Amino acid sequence: MIAFLKKKWERYNTALGFSGIIFLLFVTFSFAMFQGGFVSWFLFYSVLPLVLYSIAMAFYPLQRLNIERIISKEKLMAGEEVQITIRVTRRSSFPLFYVVLEDVLPEALLRETRYEGNTHQIQSRILMFPLFRKTLEYSYTISPAPRGLFKFDQIMVKTGDIFGFVLKTTRVSAKDQIFVYPQYQKIERWESGKMLQTGMKKVGKRSFSDYTSTVSVRDYVAGDRMNWLHWKASARSNKLLTKVFEQQRNDDFVIVLDHCEKSYGVNDWLFERGVSLAASLVHFSISKGGSIGYHPFKGKEIPMNMGIEQEWRIFHELAKVKAEIKESFEERLKQEYMIGHMEGKTALIISPNLTEYTMKTLELIASRQQTNVIFFYLALDGKLHGQELTYINRIRQCGVPVTPIIGSDFNESLKAGGMYATI
Repeated sequence: MIAFLKKKWERYNTALGFSGIIFLLFVTFSFAMFQGGFVSWFLFYSVLPLVLYSIAMAFYPLQRLNIERIISKEKLMAGEEVQITIRVTRRSSFPLFYVVLEDVLPEALLRETRYEGNTHQIQSRILMFPLFRKTLEYSYTISPAPRGLFKFDQIMVKTGDIFGFVLKTTRVSAKDQIFVYPQYQKIERWESGKMLQTGMKKVGKRSFSDYTSTVSVRDYVAGDRMNWLHWKASARSNKLLTKVFEQQRNDDFVIVLDHCEKSYGVNDWLFERGVSLAASLVHFSISKGGSIGYHPFKGKEIPMNMGIEQEWRIFHELAKVKAEIKESFEERLKQEYMIGHMEGKTALIISPNLTEYTMKTLELIASRQQTNVIFFYLALDGKLHGQELTYINRIRQCGVPVTPIIGSDFNESLKAGGMYATI
């Protein structure tokens, strides 16, 4: 009810105010005519300019103002600073006693705005006293800029007369956007190849033997192909020996980020850490010449590719991702693997879930042919507890490498590697 009355008041405020100033002029004129004398006529002539100004303000074409938004940079990394300037240009020098300018911001940006030099400025709103000035300008800063795609639609302008009888409000369409990519860390070292050699099978599409390059020989076992036999070495040793070929493996991965709502609850910062880790792994893989892709549970999938353009394609999607999937992470992960969307790939799974269900799901996935999994566990606390260590060890026994991400320094977590399993 209060909101309804407020809306109606804003709509008819100028009309009521206009009636009020006409009534004020009529009262002062009547008082001067009937009372007479210097004081009554002085009062009438004192009020007359203010009343005339209020009448002129009622017809002032506020919508004809030229308003533009100037953004210092439209693409930046999370944590950086962006400055936004609002500039208003008007044709006439009609005096404006006050002007309220407000850049209507997305909710996520309101918490990050910073202001300097003007005590009347609140968030992205400012109160100015331009009088005869034709150009008005003010700036505000968003620092640090949060990750995401933020669209600006409108700039609101308010002005009025001295007494508040007339209030003019307009919203000017000014569409802009800023794209804040996820912040990443430069990973110094991550030996993914060593992780995949600890009892895990190799992915057929990404790992293969170079049959033209023999590195050693071994004893023959049932099932070896006849063309793998090393006849010269067998003749010298009087027993069958099989060639051992050089293993070739590409560090090609697909990022699978947990963006299920139940996984994070109120811990938005933990989800941002997961996004930052995904971006860091993408940057590391691309910088090492590897191929990488991105597989979301909802949204656009990016097939495996390499090069700097691929990095920015994935960053583009990571900038927009939100923890909004209603289903549980384990259920969605199981569905994706059962369908075969990640068949023949090495999946880098990033999640804060570490339960019995998580362990069984990863065990099921690891048991499928042509599937490799590396699990990055986003730890909530600064150290691992007993139950977490138990689950980590059990998952590793299933052949799935687990790297706990503790704290905000990814390099420290990746260097520590398996140390956490025995703490």
